[in-house]
Amino acid sequence: MRTLLRLCMIVALACAPAFVPSAAFAAEGPRVLVVTTGNEAQDVADFAVERLQMEARRWNFTLDEGTPEDLADLGRYEVVMFVNTGPDLLDAGQQAALQSFVEGGGGFVATNSAAASALDWPFYQEMLGATVIVPPAEPKSEKPVTFNAGSPITEGLDEELKVNERWYSFDPQPDETAFTVLAQLASTDPVAWSSDRHKVFYASMGGEGDTWGDRDFLQLMRQGIWWAAGEEGVLVQNSEDAAPSWPYTLTFVLFVVAVAGGGSIAVWRLDKAEAEKEADAAKVGEPVGV
Repeated sequence: MRTLLRLCMIVALACAPAFVPSAAFAAEGPRVLVVTTGNEAQDVADFAVERLQMEARRWNFTLDEGTPEDLADLGRYEVVMFVNTGPDLLDAGQQAALQSFVEGGGGFVATNSAAASALDWPFYQEMLGATVIVPPAEPKSEKPVTFNAGSPITEGLDEELKVNERWYSFDPQPDETAFTVLAQLASTDPVAWSSDRHKVFYASMGGEGDTWGDRDFLQLMRQGIWWAAGEEGVLVQNSEDAAPSWPYTLTFVLFVVAVAGGGSIAVWRLDKAEAEKEADAAKVGEPVGV
């Protein structure tokens, strides 16, 4: 009976992690509406959304694909995201809905050509804080990007990132008294910044698929989304969705079997040693346990 009880305790301890709720599910993460309408390269836009969906599953936020028409009902979203969107994207009603959302505390994240999606809308230019020159002034080229510390959006990004993009220029560039420059080129031209007035984050990178495949760029984007959503807590990785679940389930089962098996052997050896001690004590007439 003593052996059976010890074995049950070992198995219970080994299985305990399976019944502890993941920290990532302690609270529902923010919900993001992502729009790619009018982009110049659908394959890049599709890959960007695919990568963002992986980030959403891994880091506990929800990503819904939509169109400008979905801006009419933003009540269930914390963030609107324009990924490489095209020009003349919004009609008057959609502009009004987005402006009301941002001025009411909603978050807005944009990448690459989204800076040119509403050149004739004053609020959009004010919100982004810079006016883009289109088309990009230079052909695609690889340039080093450095990140600035001090913002939760760039937390952990302390290495130089080499990015191969068609680089946009801005005139005027974001006013550093009203915006925080998060990343820049060697020329000091900013390529990512956030607003000090609204929950608005923009990155001029993201026009190429290779950029969306870079883990540092994805970290920048997910932290930008988290910041724009007004989240103050630390991002917690949901390890259950970081990769397909079956290899990890199999590994866990094997771990339990190994622990239980090893524990059984240890308990058997302990009981055997105790039995031998009791037998030896009985032979010499000593009280058991002395």
